[in-house]
Amino acid sequence: MGVGSATRWAIYMRVVDGTSEVLVMASLLGWLSGEVRRGKDEGRRMKDEGRRMKDEGTKSGGRVAAAADLWRAAGAALTGRVGPRPDRALRHSRDHRRTTERRERRVDVFRTVSAPEDATALGNPFLSFVPLGNETPFFMLQVYRFLRDAIPDISDAVWTWKRLCQTGYDIEIVKPSSDVAKRRAERLLRELDTRVNSGDRGMDGLLDVFYTSLFTYGAAALEIVLTGSRESIWDVVPVDVWTVRWRREEGKLQAYQLHEGEAIALPMDRFVYVGLDRDGTNPYGRSMLRSIPFVVKIQQRLMEDMAKATHNAGWSKLHVKYSPDERHRGESADAYSKRITGDFEDLRTKLSGLEADQNLVTYDNVAVELLRGDQRSQVFYDNHKAIEEQVITGMHLMPILLGRNYGTTETYGTAQFEIVNRQVEAVNRSVKRILERLYNFELALMWGEAQARVNMRTNRTVDVLKEANARGKEIANAVALRDGGFVDHEAAARLLGMEG
Repeated sequence: MGVGSATRWAIYMRVVDGTSEVLVMASLLGWLSGEVRRGKDEGRRMKDEGRRMKDEGTKSGGRVAAAADLWRAAGAALTGRVGPRPDRALRHSRDHRRTTERRERRVDVFRTVSAPEDATALGNPFLSFVPLGNETPFFMLQVYRFLRDAIPDISDAVWTWKRLCQTGYDIEIVKPSSDVAKRRAERLLRELDTRVNSGDRGMDGLLDVFYTSLFTYGAAALEIVLTGSRESIWDVVPVDVWTVRWRREEGKLQAYQLHEGEAIALPMDRFVYVGLDRDGTNPYGRSMLRSIPFVVKIQQRLMEDMAKATHNAGWSKLHVKYSPDERHRGESADAYSKRITGDFEDLRTKLSGLEADQNLVTYDNVAVELLRGDQRSQVFYDNHKAIEEQVITGMHLMPILLGRNYGTTETYGTAQFEIVNRQVEAVNRSVKRILERLYNFELALMWGEAQARVNMRTNRTVDVLKEANARGKEIANAVALRDGGFVDHEAAARLLGMEG
């Protein structure tokens, strides 16, 4: 493809990593005055071709764009510039690289580069449900429920966690448009509290089921049921979390419920799911009972062995020894045998009917001894205590909260209780957001404007006086910062955990 008789073109093609790369090298050996017009026209065509190739090169990763820059440089040379301009080609290459980087950054804003763990599994992750962490089978969720109902220590631990979290809460109506709107909002929320959970103890009963599920399965789920007009909440019902499955669809998580072999898609705008101690991208929570089954198996085997050993050793028993009288003079052998046998049977009859508070009176030919087994080698209590400590640790509780007292110091016990309270506050922050979502949805279509704010109560510390003194100093420090001009009134209120 010559451009004039004095123009030579060399076209090379090579394969790099399986991709063809075109290198266009143009060298202008001469310039004939009779072909200037033709060269300029050809140069313009080559510049247009270069722009088109550059646009296509953006889509193909940028390799063709480098060739397009050379095309444009050669065209510029033919339109009147003597010799190609390497600096202009280099500048075009830098501009192209910056444009590509900006486009890549814009793509990163709307799409994640990282992939969830379940996306690397065999098969199509978008056609299967997300598994539990560590490939735990889903039937283990029902095993956790069995352990909670059958093992006293686990049942007590779940019960204790529920009671620790059920601190109660206060509803505050904020930003009301009028006093009438405030009273109307308070009335609507009172009615909602008694209406949810199908009327079974209302919101208190719903939260009880919520906490039980959360500390048993590591997750809890609720479904919001709207009225026929979709203007208010008709009911809020608990969802059995062991029937809930998650699937990734179009980059988002979609919840399903398995019912009679059918997967029912749940409405995500009205479905509430809370996972406790979630692991990475896995949407399911992680139950505290996950580390318990092996220890519980040892505990129950130890209890069974202790019961068998105790039953075999039994209680202390009376051992009665009967020494027959001497044979009377002239008494035959048969008569003697019959007489001592009769005396022995009479003694057995009397002893068999002896009450626990009755005494035994006999002749000196009857001796009574107390028999009992030597149980000093049985160390069941120490072994069982070691297993108990593992169960208590797995349930993230302190021994005193499960009725155990291992003689810990007050400082150590206070530190443990502070850690437990922090977990309670973390869980109740999720409950606060759920309650505010429910209440504010109920108030959204109310005549007048108002918003609901939920303030979760906290557990009191062991030393109430020390807590009160510490709180007083916090208030005094916040007031001093405000009066000194370091913070405003709203910032001082936030320092105290209150709204300004």
